[in-house]
Amino acid sequence: MLVAVIIITACQTKTKIVPVDTAAAKVAVTTVLDEYNSAFKAKDANAIMTLLTTDGLYCGTDSKELLDKASLSNMMNQTFADTSLKVNYSIDKREIRIATDGNSAIAVEQMFFKAFSQKIPMRMVYHLVKTNDNWFFDFVSWNFIPNNEDLGKLNKALE
Repeated sequence: MLVAVIIITACQTKTKIVPVDTAAAKVAVTTVLDEYNSAFKAKDANAIMTLLTTDGLYCGTDSKELLDKASLSNMMNQTFADTSLKVNYSIDKREIRIATDGNSAIAVEQMFFKAFSQKIPMRMVYHLVKTNDNWFFDFVSWNFIPNNEDLGKLNKALE
């Protein structure tokens, strides 16, 4: 019996663990983030849509904006059609975390999106998945992030 266990164990294929090159993954994710921001600034909804998974969740700044890809595409096309909208922003902070298996990442960017608010910063939260060596967004959340010291003023203004 012991010999049978040893033979069965020895004959099983060993799974080789491939080390993840997190530096290369961060470069690839950074490239996708830069593509996304370039397309957004160019008001190119079609280019943005190529970076999204079809089954993703995309959350706008409004509490009612929990969108699928088609709804997000419609909203972006309507928003970008406004010729008075000036889409200009600079990323103030960017953080990227690669999963240990190298197949997904979380990224966070912060900026002032002055077309919407000159006083309240925005934070973009992304989840990206790697498919066939390409990275795609399967979650995006656009958020206004007031400073804690401004919350009382905002609450008072909303009364």
